[in-house]
Amino acid sequence: MHFASLFAGAGGLDLGLECAGWACDYATDIDPAAIATLNANKGRRMQGVRALSEAVVEQADVRKLGGKAILARIGRARGAVPLLAGGPPCQSWSSAGRQLGLADPRGRLFEDYLRIAREIDARWLLFENVRGLVTARGPDGVPGSALALIREALRKAGWQTKVNLLNAADYGVPQRRVRLFLIGYHEGDAPGFPQATHGGACGPSWVTLRECLLGIGPPTDNEIIRPTGKMKAELEAVSPGKGVKSPGKAETTRPGGHWGYKQGAFVADLDQAARTVTANAQQDWIRDPDLGLRRLSPRECSAIQTFPACWTFVGSRVDHYRLAGNAVPPLFASALGAALIDQARATKSKGNRVTPSAPEPLPLRLQAAIAYTIRDDARNGESRRAAGAARKSALEAA
Repeated sequence: MHFASLFAGAGGLDLGLECAGWACDYATDIDPAAIATLNANKGRRMQGVRALSEAVVEQADVRKLGGKAILARIGRARGAVPLLAGGPPCQSWSSAGRQLGLADPRGRLFEDYLRIAREIDARWLLFENVRGLVTARGPDGVPGSALALIREALRKAGWQTKVNLLNAADYGVPQRRVRLFLIGYHEGDAPGFPQATHGGACGPSWVTLRECLLGIGPPTDNEIIRPTGKMKAELEAVSPGKGVKSPGKAETTRPGGHWGYKQGAFVADLDQAARTVTANAQQDWIRDPDLGLRRLSPRECSAIQTFPACWTFVGSRVDHYRLAGNAVPPLFASALGAALIDQARATKSKGNRVTPSAPEPLPLRLQAAIAYTIRDDARNGESRRAAGAARKSALEAA
């Protein structure tokens, strides 16, 4: 079974799919460091698979890329590549960013993803993004409408969609990483999401950060990053599993402030699954039993993401953090790929190509999250917008 990969990054999703039995025919990204990383790892082994060994890997802007050109590059006919995988960049939907959504050009890249899916006539679509897309606002400003807009575009193009939030820790990844996954399919050809293997009453516990780090050995001297100055003083007072609090933001229902942890100022608990590995250098700190307080290194972040130790990241330290943090953990991707290939083996039918009458209902917990966000916006939205305008005015005045 063959697939093509858009927004491939460091290859986490691609590697996992190949471990599940898929074969990558084509992988692309606009980022030179990502393409260099993919090429550096062609042929590397994970679970007996030679990664990307037959794939055409090329740097391209998806907005200028055509499905016909992809098929020509790999020598396949329309309809012969059953899976199109990849998640358009998530920054426009992420809670860590400015949440511009569809107002950010990156937020509209799903339109090119859909265009290419139609041009190659993919049987299934596998789409990954941040959890913030569940409640993100579309042009009408209503929470949840951005996801509804994306699903409606897919419906009109002939794909029914199922959506869920999945936690990588539930599948053996030593990280509490919750992401939105969307599977596009034709009526009557619906794969299922994989069943969780960890963290439940009948399965093993989540894999801890300590277990993960013990499996890769201690950092070298040039991998060790220690806090200095004010950050060092603040972190010394923080216990594992907590961080330095950010100033509270006053809201209508929270006059004392709605606080969080400062980015890059959290001390991880080694005996829990790690927090989400992010795409920047401001990773969590740990109290190393032998080396004291230090930041998680790029190599450790790669291991938390379940990349094999032999996987090479090309570029600077910042590139390594970014590429690792943006990836789908290969171990998690393998579970997703297995669920898809089970459906492929169960039926040869490509489903009914008629336009679905309506999108499949969202899981109840996602519906509840959207409803809560709508209620919270009614209570606190005005005060948040006023505070944001005041901060903008202050910055402009400065």
